[in-house]
Amino acid sequence: MSLPQIIGFGAQKAGTTWLFDNLATNPGIWCPVLKEMHYFNHVQSGSRWMVAKHRQRIVHAHEKALEKGDHQKADDLARLMATEIMTENWYREAYRPCPADLTSMDITPAYALLEDDALDHMGKLLGDRFRAIFLIRDPAARAISSVKKEMSEAGPSQATIDFWLEAVCKREVVIRSNYRATINRLDDKLGDRVLYLPFGMIKTDPIGLMRQVEKHCNLPEGEYKQAKKPKHVSPLVEIPEGLNEAVSILLRDQYKCLESRFDRAMVRQV
Repeated sequence: MSLPQIIGFGAQKAGTTWLFDNLATNPGIWCPVLKEMHYFNHVQSGSRWMVAKHRQRIVHAHEKALEKGDHQKADDLARLMATEIMTENWYREAYRPCPADLTSMDITPAYALLEDDALDHMGKLLGDRFRAIFLIRDPAARAISSVKKEMSEAGPSQATIDFWLEAVCKREVVIRSNYRATINRLDDKLGDRVLYLPFGMIKTDPIGLMRQVEKHCNLPEGEYKQAKKPKHVSPLVEIPEGLNEAVSILLRDQYKCLESRFDRAMVRQV
């Protein structure tokens, strides 16, 4: 089928790059030339900047593929450049080369922000066979990790707890931490198509996590030799004393949501 049958919803800073890289080694998987397609985000917002950003990404990826002598990838990217970006035709073109006996995927953390209409569109376009994966990380740890780069660039003179809290409370950070809204929408729109997995398993039992993914997505067993290697490690930045506790209080409703939705074993590993 020339459309993805595995959708990764995120959240940001919760292991989606790790998931993509490991799934890419599964013998039943075909990988698109871009990890994060963002097609359904564009369906929701129609943002012109998203089109421009993706055009830049594709051009850059095309140049790199040519430099490395990867002509197949360069050809695939050239076809995407020749199609109107972020349209349904463009999305289909990205997955058209997928062999009939393999499963393709679209791992885009920002899909955690999709609202009802975009999720309805996803269901209609992909059909009733696709499966979704949502990696859940401790809300405070995820929020703090998402602003670490910003804090490392700000320098030690700015690293007060108030400065950190201001960064964590920015709208784009808060909405990505809103598990309650995301999980409610996914439960309502996708039901048991969604496999919820705790971020902590990436460290404690990475192969076990991938076995759950295989079963959910009807994939053959893979080896996952890179499963114990972390991806996109956050900058080493000293966190002010009491920050984690303060952010946990700010996000207490998210903890309550996880505790009411999942069993204790799952929540402990988040």
